[in-house]
Amino acid sequence: MVVSKLFFVVVVFATAATTGGAVWLLTQSNDTSQSAAGISASGSPPNDEARKRVEKFFGGQKKYDLTGGQEMKPRW
Repeated sequence: MVVSKLFFVVVVFATAATTGGAVWLLTQSNDTSQSAAGISASGSPPNDEARKRVEKFFGGQKKYDLTGGQEMKPRW
């Protein structure tokens, strides 16, 4: 039984890619679980001042005046 060189190269490349992908997925899942555990362990509940600062930063203006600007016209 004669196997062509191209078929052999394709099989070796596919095996290497699959193995490399599996190793990469395993190392990534271990890194994220450790970093998430480190964040949750070191995170302390925010105090009142920090909570107010966050609300002030992300709060913003809830109602915007959209009637005074230039209106978009359809392109047809």
